Amino acid sequence: MLIDHKYVHRHEKGFIICHWLNALAFIMLYLTALPLYSEYFHFFYTILSPYTFQILHRTFAVLFIVTPILSLFLAPKSMKHWAKQIIDVGIDDIKFFIYFPLEALGLHPNGMPKQGFYNAGEKLNSVLQIFAWIVLVVSGLALWFGGASLAKETMYWMIPIHSAAAGLAFVGFIGHFYLAMFANPDSMRGMKAGNIHIRYAKAHHEAWYEELIARGKISREEAEKAIKENNA
Repeated sequence: MLIDHKYVHRHEKGFIICHWLNALAFIMLYLTALPLYSEYFHFFYTILSPYTFQILHRTFAVLFIVTPILSLFLAPKSMKHWAKQIIDVGIDDIKFFIYFPLEALGLHPNGMPKQGFYNAGEKLNSVLQIFAWIVLVVSGLALWFGGASLAKETMYWMIPIHSAAAGLAFVGFIGHFYLAMFANPDSMRGMKAGNIHIRYAKAHHEAWYEELIARGKISREEAEKAIKENNA
């Protein structure tokens, strides 16, 4: 059954909380690191001291490390479902990227292959962020605690590796932010209210939409009615 006759459940509350905690941690890690990479941002040190920036960076680093682990306890079903989805790659996921340039412009081109709960772009970004998270955590912990135990040669490589991983994660973050805020703003409701309009579900996740109907979670009649009313 649809929520309020037009919305379909998408994310549980624990998953949403962890998503925003992770976003907060990542943004603050990026901001507190900026003065290290460019003198242009040294004016930040007039607001807070370099030592305070270091403490903040390490504090948010802990949050960045803990949040994915916390999500395993707050949203185990969502995390299990997410893990299954990102490794379930088929021909439609590959075809998705042929149409993706138009999708990125906020259009939904004809011929777009039906996507599941997560589309191919979301799956790719998930894999990218997992890889970046692992590299950031390992290299970050090495920089934080490894000075006395790791070889100088190893420590020498940790900074460029850490920076490269941060850059990779930032590119994925910007793409994710743009698509959610500008290209497909209807998707943001899923990470705020936990549900999305059935019209958006059908247009952008049609394979999942059909799955919901097949499983009896919603009826085709109520879904089509809600879509028709929305388009009226």
